[in-house]
Amino acid sequence: MAAGPTYSRAPLAEVAISVQFDAPRRLTQAHLGAYWASQRGRYPIVHSTQGLPAINEEFAGGRSWLPPSLRLALAEEPDTRVQMTSADKAWVQQVQANRLVVNWRRGDDPAGDYPRFTGTLERFLESWQAWNGFLTSVGVAPATPAVWEVVYVNRIPKGDLWKTPADWPRVFPGLWAGPFAGIAGASIAGVQGQWVWETAAPQARLYVEPKPARGPAPAFQDLLFVTLTARGRLPLSPKDPGGETDWEAEFRRGLQWGHDLVVGAFDALASAEAKKAWGRHDD
Repeated sequence: MAAGPTYSRAPLAEVAISVQFDAPRRLTQAHLGAYWASQRGRYPIVHSTQGLPAINEEFAGGRSWLPPSLRLALAEEPDTRVQMTSADKAWVQQVQANRLVVNWRRGDDPAGDYPRFTGTLERFLESWQAWNGFLTSVGVAPATPAVWEVVYVNRIPKGDLWKTPADWPRVFPGLWAGPFAGIAGASIAGVQGQWVWETAAPQARLYVEPKPARGPAPAFQDLLFVTLTARGRLPLSPKDPGGETDWEAEFRRGLQWGHDLVVGAFDALASAEAKKAWGRHDD
């Protein structure tokens, strides 16, 4: 794992690692339910919800990309996603016909113990192996990973670092280089948008999206969410000289790059004042 800065009081609320793959042939929604039964000991809480939209992340031949809200998909069956949650509600495994996701969530406890990326990655790879093992056991071809994704969600409450949205450039000057323009008779209430960066080797994209929010009752606390998403495609046929596909090595390499990209970007975007408040130090 690459060395880098860490934060003893990071505003991290959630981490998700996911992979998209072509839906295996003969896979049905009944299989998704049966897979949960095989995972029930670790994830006893379950419910189903609408599937996540397909990722359309292309690199070759141009810079074309589409945000999730503009993607369309057709399917013979409704696109269902099964969400399985651990008893302590800190971990969620989500599976649908073309995607597997593992989430860690801090919850309402600000002192909740994040297991670091290595722990989250190992849990994800365990789920990936369990998913493919299940597919094999029911006579369905194992899934081949196509797109990896690493997501970090940061939650910064109103308080010492910011009092109004006009203070957000003080927290993340890498997103807003200067103060927001003053408009007569109005005060800024929030900012919504997405910043996109690209890397060439390996090819990946980083999306940074700040968004205002309000916490639940009874406090209704004002919040600034900053979500960083790194995403890239796996090679179509990563093979060693013997002709065997080394998917796990390519998988780990992509996910590790995604983590390093997210952590480096967060450190570059945040102000010295914010880093001090969050307990930044070098490993």
